[in-house]
Amino acid sequence: MKRTLLLAGALAGGSLLGWRATRRTSVSLAGKVVVVTGASAGIGRATALAFGRAGARVALAARRHDALEEVRCELEAAGATALAVAADVTDAAACARLVEVVETQLGPIDVLVNNAGLSLGGPIGDLDDKALGQLIAVNVTGPIQLTRLVIPGMQRRAAGHVVNVSSMVGLLTPPGSAAYAATRAAILGFSDALRKELAGSGVAVSLVLPGWTQTGMLADMNLARMRAAGMIGGSIHLDPPEVPAQAIVDAVRHRRREVLLGGPIVIVGGLAARGLPGAIDAFFRHRFDTRQLVEVMRDLGA
Repeated sequence: MKRTLLLAGALAGGSLLGWRATRRTSVSLAGKVVVVTGASAGIGRATALAFGRAGARVALAARRHDALEEVRCELEAAGATALAVAADVTDAAACARLVEVVETQLGPIDVLVNNAGLSLGGPIGDLDDKALGQLIAVNVTGPIQLTRLVIPGMQRRAAGHVVNVSSMVGLLTPPGSAAYAATRAAILGFSDALRKELAGSGVAVSLVLPGWTQTGMLADMNLARMRAAGMIGGSIHLDPPEVPAQAIVDAVRHRRREVLLGGPIVIVGGLAARGLPGAIDAFFRHRFDTRQLVEVMRDLGA
């Protein structure tokens, strides 16, 4: 019992120290090259505009070129440098082209924001095969593929930041969201493992988990029914897209490990579900040789 209490105290202390260090860090975004996927609308659009206001040079990526052009014009009208690149994150060749075009026209990528995402709800047995495949491709395969492309350059420069946008649904997993929650939880696991793998390299990894947000993902949902079910209202917020957008920018500026949004109930529930991620990071750093562990894990798989 005594050993358990000591371990809990050490973990809590490590988490607190990690939080305080994160709070002290402040990075200038002026002139940074930032890629935002899903930038044509919603959280992605708001994020691109927020980075532009912070002085970054913003590369906008999404499938709809006309919508991207509107955001690019809005950024340039505000005095920011912006580049619109139509790209489907489920297409490996399109991802490679996106990185090549951005680095050719704007320079090495400093920040990648993996924001593009789809939602899909309802009883698991009612889900359409094609929609399910697309959900996994956009929400899971796309972020992993793009990250694989930008990480080597960031490691060579010993600088960079990857922000993975997940959802509170991946942490709190409400019924009726099984497939969607699985994809969002996958990004949570991806972010955790990637952060440990890149520890000490100069490349940071942040996980941002928005709560319910007023975007196209909620366009077909009945807000009155959501309120009646207790899904929003009171201590569970329905945020405008500017709220998670600013959280994403601040995660880069202050090198925050993880940001959970959605209101007090969501945050308390998330803390209970998530525990002490900073302490776990510290445990991995001090207990294992990261490079050796990565090499050992090469043999994982059938």
